[in-house]
Amino acid sequence: MKLTIETFKDGESEGRFQCRIVETTEHYLCIDYPVNEQTGRTTLLLDGSEFNVSYIGDDGNVYQFTSEIKGRKKLKIPVLLMLKPSKYELQKIQRREYVRVDVSLDVAIKPKSSDLPPLITRTLDISGGGLAVVDDEKHKGYKPGDVMEATIVLPYNSNHYSYFIADVELIRLIEAKNQEPAKITYQFLKLNEKQRDQIIKYCFEKQLEQRRKING
Repeated sequence: MKLTIETFKDGESEGRFQCRIVETTEHYLCIDYPVNEQTGRTTLLLDGSEFNVSYIGDDGNVYQFTSEIKGRKKLKIPVLLMLKPSKYELQKIQRREYVRVDVSLDVAIKPKSSDLPPLITRTLDISGGGLAVVDDEKHKGYKPGDVMEATIVLPYNSNHYSYFIADVELIRLIEAKNQEPAKITYQFLKLNEKQRDQIIKYCFEKQLEQRRKING
């Protein structure tokens, strides 16, 4: 299982890391050395280091808990001993299908099985299940059920950009109304593990960022 670790200093996020659980014991999660998302380098967290941990459960929900490093151990590879949470310490964030964030991202959508022109636009919102984009209102011949390829630029909090590419199916064409622009909604089709992790991680980051702004 993949874990995301976020460390804090003076109440501010200090760093984010990715690691995997190598083994579990009664009291500990044995994890490989975390990789810093910004630098791509492995990091040795010191004994007593406290941090937040999040992961995607088998049920598709995002969970988080706080933990700390209690030591290290040599298995087939060197591992760190992370204090194992009890089931009462796990906090369910929200099902990934419904983690929707309002955000403007550059996106290019290209029909896969026709000579129809691509749509270069921006998102209105995005989630683990799909996205809504601004329609340029130029007649392109799109219709519900069309399968397309979407390329989205995802800017992460660690100051790097990632290109998310996935097949999407057009669900609805919605006309402009009042102050809202015309828009098109799409759902993602058959995301693989890497794609799913990519989009959920981004939505989760934005959700936490918006929550911090609301809470001051």
